[in-house]
Amino acid sequence: MSKKSNSKFSLAIILSILFHVLLIIFLCYKAIQDDSDNYGTVNGQSIDAIMVDPSIISEQYKRQSQSQKNQQQLRQQVDEQITKQNQLLQQKQLEQQQYLKDLEKERLKLAEKLKQEQLEAEKKAAQEKLEAEKRAAEEKAAREKQEAEKRAAEEKAAREKQEAEKRAAEEKAAREKLEAEKRAAAEKAAREKQEAEKKAAEEKAAREKKEAAKRAAQQKAANDKAVNELLGELTTGGSSVPATRKGVSNGELDKYKFLVKTAISNKFINPNRLYVGQRCQLQIQIAPDGLLLDHKVLSGDDALCREAVAATLLAVIPEPSQILYPEVKKMIINFEP
Repeated sequence: MSKKSNSKFSLAIILSILFHVLLIIFLCYKAIQDDSDNYGTVNGQSIDAIMVDPSIISEQYKRQSQSQKNQQQLRQQVDEQITKQNQLLQQKQLEQQQYLKDLEKERLKLAEKLKQEQLEAEKKAAQEKLEAEKRAAEEKAAREKQEAEKRAAEEKAAREKQEAEKRAAEEKAAREKLEAEKRAAAEKAAREKQEAEKKAAEEKAAREKKEAAKRAAQQKAANDKAVNELLGELTTGGSSVPATRKGVSNGELDKYKFLVKTAISNKFINPNRLYVGQRCQLQIQIAPDGLLLDHKVLSGDDALCREAVAATLLAVIPEPSQILYPEVKKMIINFEP
């Protein structure tokens, strides 16, 4: 902007100088023309006259001197006018430059002010955005908390309902049969100790599958026991030792216990060999067809015993022979992963 203004002032100065130069040339030409006209007249007179009048020459000289003086004064006036014009132009240029500097300062101040206002507006917008995000996060957290509490209440209600139904079923089973109540209580205690979410579905399926056969197996076991006792009394003259105990070897007993332990091990989960070196001693009671009737932890690591009980509930225990059953209907399993 300053360069543009300077170019305009320079053009004005050049035009002014040209104008004054043309004026000087015109005035000089006019003065010379006047002298030439006078000289021609005088010269004509001198030709016509016989003698030259000194007064005329003196007057002509004076006029020429006056003309030169006037031209000199005119040039001086023109120079002074040009100088004065240049000074005025320079003064105006300086004033214009100062004005432009002041405008530039005002522009910079205004730009700084606008920049500051923009920064403040951005800061305010950022603060408002942060507050809005904070409010949104708090509202989201409140909603999530409310939903979590709602889900927890629903889950609690569902659990309470399920537990109520379960207790009702257990109480009904207890009223129907005392032994079933004892077994249900033991299974419930084991389920509370183990990881319910991990194996709940499998245990439920196993329990539903075995529940129907359990009562029949117990009834069959009672009938077989009564028959065996009756046959034992007939064959031994009243002795209480069953006839099926005859002919059972330690090899057969160890072999069957090994098969039971293998069946439990097949259902046992040992992630990353977590229970290596631990021991758990279990006592189990089975029906003649191998169905698990009862179980009890005798000793050992609590975590390992929970897993061992869970595996025992899922295991398919092989059916023992009639001769072997009286020896294995209650047996102790030393479980070592």
